Amino acid sequence: MIEFSVSFIQFFVATFVPIYVGMFLLVVVSNVTGIDSRYLSAYALGLLFWFFFDTLNDAVQLDVNHGYAVDINQVGLVALFVIGFLLFSMLGGRLGSKELNGSSRNLPLLLAIVVGVGMGIHGVGEGIEFGGLAVGTQAVTILDAIGGIGGGIAYVLHKLLESTIVIVVFITLARATGLPFRKQLWQTFMVGLVFGIPSLVGEIAGYFVPIDSSWFYAMGAGAVLFVVLQVIKSIFANKESEVTYSQWVRISAAMILGFLLLYAAALFHS
Repeated sequence: MIEFSVSFIQFFVATFVPIYVGMFLLVVVSNVTGIDSRYLSAYALGLLFWFFFDTLNDAVQLDVNHGYAVDINQVGLVALFVIGFLLFSMLGGRLGSKELNGSSRNLPLLLAIVVGVGMGIHGVGEGIEFGGLAVGTQAVTILDAIGGIGGGIAYVLHKLLESTIVIVVFITLARATGLPFRKQLWQTFMVGLVFGIPSLVGEIAGYFVPIDSSWFYAMGAGAVLFVVLQVIKSIFANKESEVTYSQWVRISAAMILGFLLLYAAALFHS
């Protein structure tokens, strides 16, 4: 058993350091280079394809292997998946609707926060597993408990890459509204906070109470479908500028790059 304070501090650092490194790095680079936001969105979409597959696996694929069992576990997983999608899709769709567009300067931040929370829900499951492992392990250190340095690298890389998905949505919205760079930095801090906090909540709960993490992964997988829609919307938002063939090639390359990066991070679990 590892003391709660030790496990919490280490989990806090391993979660928030890569989140903010990934977010602030991309915000700065995008402002310095002025890179086309469509390429950033395509990169995020590639990440999302692997992320959805990985999260659905953690949700034991909504119990599909049991056929039409129709038991409480299967019904619960499917229900949470649907709720996760509809809840965030309806809220995000409302914030991004024409009726509200332009009525508030805070809408880009609010929509990015919705995306951040949606992406962060799976983190509750990760936190539950981490907390449960810390309290039940016979290992002396957290690193040994999660399978050594490979497991630690995998988690850090996952948080870094996942955070860039969230911030790509924010960057696209910030550009569309002409948000100044300094405000982008401050709001990035807030977006990172809402993305990371669910993981800490899960770690605290998992340390003290045995909880089935797959339920949170199911809801998180549903929420990710909303994020996919949001990112696709970002890629094709500029109707005045048609996508040329060369741009399409770059978009395709950026998407496969995102997919392969998160795949590479997952290999450290092996």
